Amino acid sequence: MPQKGFEVVSFWNIVGSIRQIARFLQGDHSNMHHKEWTIMIYMSGDNNLAIDMAQNLEQIKAVAQQGAGRLNLMVYYDGNSPDIPTLYCDFSEPDDPKYVRSYKLANKLYDVPRKPNENSADPKSLKNFVDWCVNTEGRRAKRYALIFSGHSAGFEDKGLFKDETAGKTMSFNNLFFAIQRMILPVDTLVEIAGDLAADEKERETTELIGQHLDILGFDSCMMGMLEVGYQFSNLTNYMIVSEGAVPSAGWTYAKILGRLAGERANVSSKKLAAQFVRDFVDTHDKYTVGGVSVDMAAWNFDQYEIGPDDPRLMRKSGKDWKTPFDDLADAFDMLGQALLDCFVDRESIIYKQMERIILKVHWQCQSYMLDQNVDLGDLCELLIKECESVERSELAGGSAIEVLQYVQDACKTVLEELDRAVILSGFSGGEYQYSNGVSVFFPWSWEGYSASTKSYESTWFVKDSRGNYPDKWHGWSDFLEKYLSEVALRRSASPMPVDTPFGSKYWYESGIVFSDQPDSSPHSASGTTVGKFAGQPDSKFAGQPDSKFAGQPDSKFAGQPDSKFAGQPDSKFAGAPDSKFAGQPDSKFAGQPDSKFAGQPDSKFAGQPDSKFAGQPDSKFAGQPDSKSAGQPDSKFAGQPDSKFAGQPDSKFAGQPDSKFAGQPDSKFAGQPDSKFAGQPDSKFMGGGAANTFFTKLGLFKNIEKRYRVSGYSKRPKDPPPES
Repeated sequence: MPQKGFEVVSFWNIVGSIRQIARFLQGDHSNMHHKEWTIMIYMSGDNNLAIDMAQNLEQIKAVAQQGAGRLNLMVYYDGNSPDIPTLYCDFSEPDDPKYVRSYKLANKLYDVPRKPNENSADPKSLKNFVDWCVNTEGRRAKRYALIFSGHSAGFEDKGLFKDETAGKTMSFNNLFFAIQRMILPVDTLVEIAGDLAADEKERETTELIGQHLDILGFDSCMMGMLEVGYQFSNLTNYMIVSEGAVPSAGWTYAKILGRLAGERANVSSKKLAAQFVRDFVDTHDKYTVGGVSVDMAAWNFDQYEIGPDDPRLMRKSGKDWKTPFDDLADAFDMLGQALLDCFVDRESIIYKQMERIILKVHWQCQSYMLDQNVDLGDLCELLIKECESVERSELAGGSAIEVLQYVQDACKTVLEELDRAVILSGFSGGEYQYSNGVSVFFPWSWEGYSASTKSYESTWFVKDSRGNYPDKWHGWSDFLEKYLSEVALRRSASPMPVDTPFGSKYWYESGIVFSDQPDSSPHSASGTTVGKFAGQPDSKFAGQPDSKFAGQPDSKFAGQPDSKFAGQPDSKFAGAPDSKFAGQPDSKFAGQPDSKFAGQPDSKFAGQPDSKFAGQPDSKFAGQPDSKSAGQPDSKFAGQPDSKFAGQPDSKFAGQPDSKFAGQPDSKFAGQPDSKFAGQPDSKFMGGGAANTFFTKLGLFKNIEKRYRVSGYSKRPKDPPPES
């Protein structure tokens, strides 16, 4: 059997090599040799960013003059002009720049509709471009950088690389699988391909980059989230991101790439990543008079070896290595557990004190994306400060002091790991002055959390701290559910007794009652039992036999045999038997049981016709004619004539002259010319009214339960209430 397996691999290696040679021979490759760098920039500009990207295209071409002999510079440009088709650009030879119309290219690796204006949100378009770079054009190198430019909102699927002509966005997970496909070597591709049909197997065993990226960059908004970094930490050595909004003008490519073109081309990738941050911030320092704030961070995904008894052996299943971002994710989950243990007894001192502490810290913390994300370093520093203040002034001692000390210790551990994970972060302008390089999801309301639940819970960060353990490991995502659905939630008004005196405040039940289900609260959380603190039998914190914190035999923290951080067989992260990551028996490639790769016709992941997620005709999510969410004529939500919510003359919420919320000239958030977040006012970013509904929910700062069956009066009238 081993010999047979070797023969199969060898055969498909040969087939893949023949295909690559054939594709290579399509181009002119005289005097071709491997340069130090291949830089591939993917500009998803079929939206309001097209003009800015066209200007950046010229900057990049100019850099090629400086880097002749050192750099391969390749650009995918998808604009929104009907006269300009999607372009593949090769600026590697300064005296012979190439602008190739994508739809004119034959024999692409993946079949896509042959239209002049290509759908840049399709993962197949991305993979075809990379295949053209390294195989058709033969622009291979020692090191690779892949940079994305376009709209984004962190881990949110909504709006990622929005293509307005196609009306599509790329899902966060599909982006991951596309990059994973690029970096896998041919041997692994052959192993994953398994029993695919011959034609499909030939395509899927064609090697693209075949090695880790040296630098993965996002010239787009809000990608500097821990949840994003954890997703891509196995695909690249370093990553360059922004926690906040990125100006629509994008990166300063001339200066940033100029470093690669010059004498610095041979320095380490880690130093180059840090220099990107310096160049970006230094450039924007010259324009602070314009009132624009920016931030950028370089992240460290360097792998390091650990011994089998190292307590840090956690999330890498079957591996003897980790990255600093894995350690940061572990430490952050431990902070979530420490905070959870503060909210066990509603009548306890620690419950009430921590409720006030978190409210104050959350309010003061550096924030991004409609204040739905907060800076992780700033969050921990403020928590330490407030806990110390309460210890000194309000608590006399006992178990409450011990709890606060555990929270502070967890925060200090996060800060230590943050220092290792962030090579360098920087900001220019006051809007992001408390940025430390990594943000995390921390919305204000349960409704805001619920609007992002589907995307959030599909991230590897949440899955690996939740669903991959037989005995659930409590972490940050569990804290969010507990805090937003219980601790910080103001409950809906309850009906008052029938004998409530006339003239007194009076609430009563109204409306219909559904016959097919009991009346229940709309904010149910995970339903899991949160542990006690001081070492009780059901405690998850203080080191009892069933504790998850202090390294007991069944602990998930210290790498015990039943820990998923230590790579046990039922972990789904790094290629265990039931893993969707490394193409195990139940995976074809992209992790879906019925998927051949990434969203084929029998997949419901990527918005196929039988999917109700991505705005198909039978979907009520993305503003179709039968949807009442996105401002249809019978909707009073999104700015109809009788609505006072979305920008009517007497409303100050959505973009009136004295409002700074939704896209006025002095606003940097909702799609002004200097933002890459939400498109221009006339942009179709994320489906019009449906997008407005989504972002309105994100912007809810009042965490109040809403029940439709409640009515009331400030003074109870003497006549009976209307019949229910």
